[in-house]
Amino acid sequence: MVNKFLTVLILFIIITDPSLATSNEVIDLNNLSDKTFKQQSTPPKPDNKTQNTIQIAKKTSYLSKPAYRISAINPNKDNNPSGAHYPGYRGANQLIIYTKSFGDFTSTNEYGVEVIVENNRAFKISSSDSFIPQNGYVISAHGTAKKWINQNIIEGAIVNINKNTKTLEVKIVPESYLFKAQQRVNIAKTAFNKYSHFNRSEKTTIAKQSLLSAEKKLKKAKSYLKKKRFKKAQQLSSTALSYANQSIYYSIPAKNNEFHGIWIRPVEKTSNDIILTLEKLKSVGIENIFLETYYQGTTIFPSSTMAHYNLTPQRKEFIGWDPLRVWIDEAHKRNMKVHIWFQTFYVGNQNPSKNPKHILSAYPTWANVQRRNTDAIQPMPSLAEHSGYFLDPANPQVQRFLCTLIQEISNNYNIDGLNIDYIRYPSSLAMNFPNFLDSTWGYTRYARKEFENMYGIDPVNIDQRHLLWTYWTLYRQNKINNFVFNLRLITNNRNILISTVIFPNLIKSSHVKMQNWKTWGDYGFVDAFTPLIMNNNEKIAYQYVKGIKQQFHRPVNVYAGLFEPFTSSSPIDMLKQIESIREAGAQGVVLFDNAHLSKEYIESLKARIFTSN
Repeated sequence: MVNKFLTVLILFIIITDPSLATSNEVIDLNNLSDKTFKQQSTPPKPDNKTQNTIQIAKKTSYLSKPAYRISAINPNKDNNPSGAHYPGYRGANQLIIYTKSFGDFTSTNEYGVEVIVENNRAFKISSSDSFIPQNGYVISAHGTAKKWINQNIIEGAIVNINKNTKTLEVKIVPESYLFKAQQRVNIAKTAFNKYSHFNRSEKTTIAKQSLLSAEKKLKKAKSYLKKKRFKKAQQLSSTALSYANQSIYYSIPAKNNEFHGIWIRPVEKTSNDIILTLEKLKSVGIENIFLETYYQGTTIFPSSTMAHYNLTPQRKEFIGWDPLRVWIDEAHKRNMKVHIWFQTFYVGNQNPSKNPKHILSAYPTWANVQRRNTDAIQPMPSLAEHSGYFLDPANPQVQRFLCTLIQEISNNYNIDGLNIDYIRYPSSLAMNFPNFLDSTWGYTRYARKEFENMYGIDPVNIDQRHLLWTYWTLYRQNKINNFVFNLRLITNNRNILISTVIFPNLIKSSHVKMQNWKTWGDYGFVDAFTPLIMNNNEKIAYQYVKGIKQQFHRPVNVYAGLFEPFTSSSPIDMLKQIESIREAGAQGVVLFDNAHLSKEYIESLKARIFTSN
């Protein structure tokens, strides 16, 4: 058996660390950075979140107490069965409470909103997979519950769990408005003091003047609060917040030779539309375009490969022209680079039966299969992945098709990079969760037969306690490794930067998604990683980047993927994370995504951090 296993590894030209196949996630909380970071918003007009605060104040009287039904506290398959197949056990439209008894993190995805509560006060609005405080809890909401959170909770609000009615109660009091402003002024002070001696310029002067104005307005707000002139106190707090934001924008300097990128799903219909988008991004300081070229199983350009396989040759919204060529030509005119953003094994959430040209309608045996659906007669989606469908990495026909498509792009277009996304299996639950086994993927006819020929047993008949479970995990990991290895051969060793989208926790990604990215870095299969940092906590971002860098004894570029625009987090959170990943050793930043890059984010980036000092 051991000889067979070694033979398999040689075939894949990989030696994988077996500990990655079975170990549970371990995070050393004592190593989380304690450094202080900066924040942001816009010049002295309130940002959108401040405007929302004002609207809340107008619609509700002070000391009002909205309430919302709690779906579950520390959810599991028993107390919240409707969330059993979702990350963090948070289902659609649910409001969930997580305490330390659940674990260190909520494990949720990026499609909700979370409120970190400490000592019964909303301390911070977060996005996903939040760290759960020792002296509090995390409120996590999706859908209609998320909408309620956005309308009724601000940082500084008083929060209470009513166990009798099983509801979450919220009070916004006058002090709530001052709480956020005071936090922001404190951050602005720290930022200015840290960078005020760095390359002094008129921007340093703006930062100083804005900080002084913020402090002055906050002091007046406190005096009005004592006089019980609540509306005036709230207005002054809002102004102080905006001045503090501006001070932060102009305090944090740019970093020389830093990589600035952004993910783009193209919606531009003409060459002029493309030019306008590129000009906007160039003015922000973004010079690397990660253009979604193959997604949901279709291409934005007219593809001979897709036609050869009798699939849709081009997305219908682009028929009649070749937007990929225009993006590349216009970007290069502006000294900007185009990286092909490529959804490898993911083919969208459209039901294949509704489209005869769908990949899984034409080739149903290419579909990945979850263990709980091994008897299904048609492709089944992943509920944990937004009801999306996936291809089987073990099937050589699948790998051949994808390699041919990438080769077509690299041969026919003057691209600067390949950003390989969904280079993994669909996500399962964590190994220590109930239902873990049934949530795992890879049980296709091809994979089961090949594994049984190698080891004498169908993987459907083993579980995580079986001697061969580690080999079954390694088998699937190596199918992904093999594809990544072949990227160099596909691109004919041309000067194309190869980067991969990864999940930053190596242990978790290796046994939940079969994504052992350490192997790719150790053997030099890729030039860079773009880790997805969906949490807006700067300390966790620091830890993730630092952890990736420490995995390797050779230089590996990390371009941290930050999600603040997509999750509608404060621009200040984005700036703080940029600073933290710099200190952790990242070589650059990729923002997700252009569709959500609002005026607030643009202003915060253009002020100083992405442009000249």
